[in-house]
Amino acid sequence: MIRVYLDWNIISNLKKPEFQEIAQFIQENKDCFQFPYSPAHFHDLMKSYQPNNEFFQKDLESLEYLSEKHLLRWGKDGIEVLFGTPKEYFEGQIEQEDPFLLMDMEKVLSDIDESTSDIGLGNIGKLMKSLFQLAPSGIEITDENRDVLNKMFPNLTPQSSMWDLMKDIAPFSKNLLQDREYYKDFRNMMAEQGFKLESNSGNWSKEEVIENIDTFLSSFKLNMTYLEYVETTFKHRKEPANAYEFYTTAYLMLDMIGFRRDKLPKPTDNMQNIQADAEHSFYGGYCDYFIADDRNLRIKTEILYNEFNIPTPVLEPSELISTLSKVLHQPNENTNILTEALSFCKEKAIVEHYPISDENELETTAYKLPIFYFNFFNYVIFTQYPKQEVLTLTFKRVFKNYSTFIYYTESERLIDRIVKLFGFDDKEELAQKKQDFVYSDKHVEFVWSFKGGVIRFEKSEDNSRPELSYIISTRIPEDESPE
Repeated sequence: MIRVYLDWNIISNLKKPEFQEIAQFIQENKDCFQFPYSPAHFHDLMKSYQPNNEFFQKDLESLEYLSEKHLLRWGKDGIEVLFGTPKEYFEGQIEQEDPFLLMDMEKVLSDIDESTSDIGLGNIGKLMKSLFQLAPSGIEITDENRDVLNKMFPNLTPQSSMWDLMKDIAPFSKNLLQDREYYKDFRNMMAEQGFKLESNSGNWSKEEVIENIDTFLSSFKLNMTYLEYVETTFKHRKEPANAYEFYTTAYLMLDMIGFRRDKLPKPTDNMQNIQADAEHSFYGGYCDYFIADDRNLRIKTEILYNEFNIPTPVLEPSELISTLSKVLHQPNENTNILTEALSFCKEKAIVEHYPISDENELETTAYKLPIFYFNFFNYVIFTQYPKQEVLTLTFKRVFKNYSTFIYYTESERLIDRIVKLFGFDDKEELAQKKQDFVYSDKHVEFVWSFKGGVIRFEKSEDNSRPELSYIISTRIPEDESPE
């Protein structure tokens, strides 16, 4: 399936007349696409949550229709590819504890005391608090940073302890994320101190933005690049930033230093809107296409995708139908499969080539496909075996973006599409082979023979992803190939 990440504005607007053409296109071709959802969608959705709000329910139903059960979420050990409906996820959201309570150090240490006392370990929380009270905050207050620090930690003094600082972190974080005016004031304060890009920065090309920001930072004698500057936000932690933290922080930092700032026009807008956009942008990097209605979101995403070498195309809604319709593959009984497959092997599409040599008896060429073959494969390997008078075309799914996974449903629907074209008479055998192929580690292969060759569908030995091979004798006339 072609994996498409839609930002929330597009999903919520599908019910509007001006988006009906897009909605109809999706409906007609939905089996060819996969529309994952993420926690970022729920940040946007929950802003309208009221138990009796019919529009909220319609938006939730729309998200469920599009995404089915395909959830992307960053977890403790990296990206989590989960299987659950948006309604199931929503039920977990409304029962979730306020995350800022986890930053309330008084409560955290009190909870530690309560749990350790139950097993006879005494008041460890109180001990930790006394140690924090003895340690200095480690922050030097100067004329240059006094205003900013006062905004962040209004109770901070030269005599403050680490405990005083820790108590102020939760209120600061909550104000920054949830108070629209607080965030805008904080951003303006940074700008007043000179930490703001030139007003023309919004017109920079995506290739020069990071380089120009590097130059801007050097003017402050920081002696670091933009990405090194992002890294400094994690310097007090023992663990390095993970991919999710680093990417979303890099996105937020663009807004903080004045590159295409989010104006936060609605009273309900706040920094969490920008955080949600950062997450949409991040999760879009696990998909084949990222489509966003917000121009600033698209531009910032293009800049970061360019910097992190993520080839996922970033589209606006008006490009959705024209772009996606060109990459769909819809073969039928009249399609000459081999003629079509060989037509993809054009010189301009070559990505790798290994000619015959003393060390290599085979000639192998890899081509980038102009479509998603069977709405899944994106590369084909053409290999010639001169001695055997055989050539093979092996179609593969290759990820150049963040993704390294496929959903079970992608394998299931791929099997359905291939079997529909090539046939399979025994339904019971097909059901068992499909079950084993998708959900087990068994080696399962589907084989179809034709005069002059074989079609084989199996899992790659390298990465267990589905691959489809046409093994063709070069000794038969072309008109005897399968149709």
